[in-house]
Amino acid sequence: MGSEDKSVKVLHGLGSAVLLLSEYWRSVIDGLRPGAAPPDRVQALARAAASMADNGLHKTAADLFETASFGQERAALWAAVCCALVVRLNRHGSPELQKALSYVSAAYCTLAVLVGMYYLFASGPIVLLALGIGLGVMHTATRT
Repeated sequence: MGSEDKSVKVLHGLGSAVLLLSEYWRSVIDGLRPGAAPPDRVQALARAAASMADNGLHKTAADLFETASFGQERAALWAAVCCALVVRLNRHGSPELQKALSYVSAAYCTLAVLVGMYYLFASGPIVLLALGIGLGVMHTATRT
């Protein structure tokens, strides 16, 4: 793995951004009081998720995402992003194994981005921060 593999790095960065946004939204939703009306931003997220639910590509990606993660999408995305970071930071590992791990985690990150696209649509300006952090971390972690 090196800096020449830019598309995989971008996929890892996008996966990281979706992970950050999903954790952000998870904390927002967990912080809601029972019985209280959800804020507009939570309603916007629900509308974005509902609008994508009927999309054929989204449905296919969501089914594949769930199957590939054995029903543990959140844990599997954490694992894929952490795997991508370990591969990018490890200077002494087997290049073949690292490339394989990198491609597998990039494929999973791609599924996460397709499934979690509504996080990107509903997050407003915070999406820029998440993208900057996700892509920046992967860029910084890439060994040369």
